[in-house]
Amino acid sequence: MSSRSILSRRLFLAATAAAALPGQAGAQGGAAFPSKPVEILIGVAPGGGVDRSVRLIGPPWAEAMGGRHPITYTSMPGASGVLAMLHMLRARPDGHTLMYFPIPHIAWEFTLNKVRGHRYQDITWLGALFSDPNVFLVKKDARWNRLDEFIDESKRSPRPFTISVSTPMSAAHAATVLLRERTGANLKAVPFGGGGPARNAVAGGHVDGCIAPYWSAINALTLTKAIGIFQDRNPAPNLWQPLPVNQMLSTPIPHLEEPYAMFCATAVKQQNPAVYERLVSTLTTATKSAGFRSVADREQLAPFLVDMDGAACDKFMGDYIKLVESLRPAMERDLRDM
Repeated sequence: MSSRSILSRRLFLAATAAAALPGQAGAQGGAAFPSKPVEILIGVAPGGGVDRSVRLIGPPWAEAMGGRHPITYTSMPGASGVLAMLHMLRARPDGHTLMYFPIPHIAWEFTLNKVRGHRYQDITWLGALFSDPNVFLVKKDARWNRLDEFIDESKRSPRPFTISVSTPMSAAHAATVLLRERTGANLKAVPFGGGGPARNAVAGGHVDGCIAPYWSAINALTLTKAIGIFQDRNPAPNLWQPLPVNQMLSTPIPHLEEPYAMFCATAVKQQNPAVYERLVSTLTTATKSAGFRSVADREQLAPFLVDMDGAACDKFMGDYIKLVESLRPAMERDLRDM
């Protein structure tokens, strides 16, 4: 074999090896993606709103990506989603490992520096599936039918009215502190180790109230009633019939909602831009598909669906971080009493 042939063969092998290295730009073209099942990490235990909603998008999304490989799900609870986040950020940046979580919870993780060694800029949004407005829940047979009645009575009470929250320094805790700080209500946040247990606590009468995301809480529909919604309208009046909070209170309260979003490591977008664009475009196709809309309607999720791209998710995240930073000192004072 001539020296020129040997050199050409070596160059070919070197180029082939470089293309196969993990994390190299263009390592996998968008059209060839996915080459194996796409894994979506769920940072909480199965059965809650995160788990229930993300499983609805899997089949239509796999179909939009060509149907060669399924979408798989891995529940990885722990540290309010941080374990799942770290696993995603350490995975090979080829687009096969994603995460799905409410944006307010992600905001807290980075605000509190829980994702050690990483910054918010290390994740990139694909888009949100739906947005869950917060509602104020009380037990079904509770004497209050309006949030202003609840707040007024709390101010006269010698003891604080207890509000169940998923965990300390969570979105529900922030909402409780916001309501207390803005209205002067006598409220105490009580953590219950998850959104489901927090809602069960109010349904069972163990606490006076609970601030929860609307759709995620409908499994407690028959045992609770909503006496206020932190938006200007009720997207699903066939479920609960709460009045908007700002129609009852003299002090304006910001809208409180939880967009549930899909995201990946920023390294995917940087090193495999074609894969990232394919993820975004196929997710959009899936969310607009008749199959997804049909199952969302069956699961009573349709009124909460939103069209939020990555830029809209980014803006929501920035605005929410500003809000929680203003509440953080009061929330940290609460920790001493929990």
